[in-house]
Amino acid sequence: MRILRQMTIAMITIGALLASTPAFAQNSTDTDSAPARLALPMATPLTISKMATFVPQAEKEQGLGIFLQGGWVRSSTYNEEGLPGFDTLTPSGVIFGVGFGGNKSGAFGIGVDINYVIKSADDVTFLNIPDEFFASGEFDTNVLNIPVYGRINFFGHQTKNSPTLYVVFGGFFDILISAKIADEDVKDYFHGFDFGPMGGIGFEAYRVGVEARGQWAMRTLQETDNGTFLNGLQESKAFSFVLLFKFRVH
Repeated sequence: MRILRQMTIAMITIGALLASTPAFAQNSTDTDSAPARLALPMATPLTISKMATFVPQAEKEQGLGIFLQGGWVRSSTYNEEGLPGFDTLTPSGVIFGVGFGGNKSGAFGIGVDINYVIKSADDVTFLNIPDEFFASGEFDTNVLNIPVYGRINFFGHQTKNSPTLYVVFGGFFDILISAKIADEDVKDYFHGFDFGPMGGIGFEAYRVGVEARGQWAMRTLQETDNGTFLNGLQESKAFSFVLLFKFRVH
């Protein structure tokens, strides 16, 4: 009887163990399958990758720019005290070229322009006594203008389309391409190279801008004292006012 009781207890114990084995196996399977369910968030790196791709595209719309520009220029002269003399020679004409830089996405940037300037003035008289040269009539010049400047953006400089007020300051270089009076070549009587400070203010919105600049040349107009304008410009330096219309292409 005692043996039968022990055998019964043993059989019940074995049955309980056998009954618990499938449950254990099921739990084990669930545990092993958990990583398969955790594999679903593997889509997250792809999403992050797309976001990472999108951010540089937004930044690419900012920063340094390329401008097509053109406008109007008016030159006068100023004396040794540095004051413009608008009652003397006043050639005027057109300016067109390309600009680089500006850093639209930041508060400060560096820029450089390459411009071509065509100016003319009526009724200009030039006399060179040693060379017995006299010319009178329309005065025409062609100049390569290269300003190098800093630009400070005051507001709205996050994207190309944001309205932005800015100032520019720096220097410029002028290279004389040609100079004629009444179709007579007088280039050799002028400095072929000039330089000086420049400054201005501008406004830009939706890739379109307008800018006003002043340029003060540091050298006198003439190469030597032999040639002289009868307009009284023998010791004069050029001051130029430039009005630019700009379009940002990049």
